[in-house]
Amino acid sequence: MAYEQERWSLDELFSDLQSPEVDAALAEMDDSITKFEQLREDLDPAMDDERFVSILQMYELIVRQINRLYGFASLKFSEDTQGQAAQTLRGRMQQKAAEMDNRTMFFKLWWKALEDPEADRLLGVSQDYRYWLESLRLQKPYTLSEPEEKIVNLKDVNGSAALVNLYSTITNRYSFKLELEGETREMTREELSANYYSPDPDLRADAYQELYRVYAEDAPILGQIYQYLVHDWRSEGVDLRGYAS
Repeated sequence: MAYEQERWSLDELFSDLQSPEVDAALAEMDDSITKFEQLREDLDPAMDDERFVSILQMYELIVRQINRLYGFASLKFSEDTQGQAAQTLRGRMQQKAAEMDNRTMFFKLWWKALEDPEADRLLGVSQDYRYWLESLRLQKPYTLSEPEEKIVNLKDVNGSAALVNLYSTITNRYSFKLELEGETREMTREELSANYYSPDPDLRADAYQELYRVYAEDAPILGQIYQYLVHDWRSEGVDLRGYAS
């Protein structure tokens, strides 16, 4: 049977952009973060195993809460990149995600700063979280102070993340033309991309050439966005954090 394309439903996340459930979920997350913030003075490398796991579970809950909100906003934006309401909600959730990370950052910084024997002991009791915890430890040489990390988070929301949003808004309004079965059809980028994998090599080539023909019309604008992103990555990653390249 041929697949019948339908509009997706996000009702399992939230019913609507203006749903009261969104504000209720934000309030619930804020309550979780407030409780987590109270743990700052309790962090101790000698804490018992159960206490450490409970802290990880509290953090996981907050991550799940923001991911539900952020995922909904991102999918709504993908559905309608030209819609003002979707753009606004996505920007709002990007800001909330940065705030969440800033308010809970003290835990990740504490974890990275532990001595190896202290971290190894706690890793042994946190199997469900071990990969994430080990990944954080790898970032230790490139981690900034807490105030600096917070500034970077806030900078990204209105800097690099905003540029990516702008890029999506610009490029998702493009229209493409491709000849199929002797008929020239007008397509969105998603419809055009289905032809990248055609068994016909000529059709694959035509699809890519049409893609870049349209993109080339805005090359000066898209090129500037790319340059600003690369400069931002270098300033933060190489100049501030100390990565080799």
